[in-house]
Amino acid sequence: MSTKTQREKFEEASKKLNADQSEEVFDAIVDKIAHAPKLTQEQIKELLRRKREKGNRE
Repeated sequence: MSTKTQREKFEEASKKLNADQSEEVFDAIVDKIAHAPKLTQEQIKELLRRKREKGNRE
């Protein structure tokens, strides 16, 4: 049984979705995620509240 790295798992998933395969795009996405600001608990609660409200309207 082989253990896959997170990158290998990501690449497999992106292939299944026919996503862009270039390393530049991958690196840009990872960089964006890595540098995203951390949300406070209050911000997370507000985000979830808005998502629930939006779901109830549809």
